[in-house]
Amino acid sequence: MRMTRLVTFEDLAEGAVFWGEEIVADADAMVDYARRYDPWPFHVDAEAAKETPFGGLVASAGYTFSLWCQSVHTIIRTPGTEWAFLGGYELHVKLLQPVRPGDRLRLKLSIGSKRRSSRAGRGHVDSVHVLMRQDDMAVFSVELALLMATRTPA
Repeated sequence: MRMTRLVTFEDLAEGAVFWGEEIVADADAMVDYARRYDPWPFHVDAEAAKETPFGGLVASAGYTFSLWCQSVHTIIRTPGTEWAFLGGYELHVKLLQPVRPGDRLRLKLSIGSKRRSSRAGRGHVDSVHVLMRQDDMAVFSVELALLMATRTPA
């Protein structure tokens, strides 16, 4: 049976940086998502998108957010390791650059300040998540306040 190491509030050091696995913005998945949830021409029609200020097909914010979610899991839920994540409660999302079909993205997750909660068994962690494109350009960021379980209740 495989043992899973639990990463708790105490294990996260202020200033620590974690990198997610590379993910690719898939053209078909982008368009499928946009057709269902965000059908602007620059999200669903490559030819029409050429005539927009974007000059080509770009991912919707929702699809980009889903890539971020996918990438977070490559850090906090890997074979052999799982963070004692209790939930995020405040998000500040920024769309910094368009995400285009074929973009290779990697998440940089940085731990900011931390403090124990007034409720036993949990701590608050401020974090900054940045999706970086293959050319090292930041395309999407999330400032996320999250709750983590502690090893000790006090």
